[in-house]
Amino acid sequence: MSETGYYYYYCIIKVTPNDEEQYEDMGEFDLYLNMTQKELEKKEPKRQPYLDTNYFSKELIEILFKFRASFRDGTEDINRYIDLVKETIENELNVLITEFNVEEIG
Repeated sequence: MSETGYYYYYCIIKVTPNDEEQYEDMGEFDLYLNMTQKELEKKEPKRQPYLDTNYFSKELIEILFKFRASFRDGTEDINRYIDLVKETIENELNVLITEFNVEEIG
């Protein structure tokens, strides 16, 4: 799905909690994930970030991440934003990112 002048990055982020007892269940994690998404929206609203949980266990959490880019964005703009997202996710959710993969650009 693209709008004129824009396209979307679809990513899968695998994280491990720094404290296994930090989140009781997926519902609690999703609450914090929603707050993290709102934080990203404040930092760069034009990117329209979207975060969702795909898989949850005490040891591994898989996050689906989607964001919008402009055809005018260069590689360094995209990489800078991805670095901002990684830092925000690690700090806000108290997790360690073990994998960050761009699955599709559309």
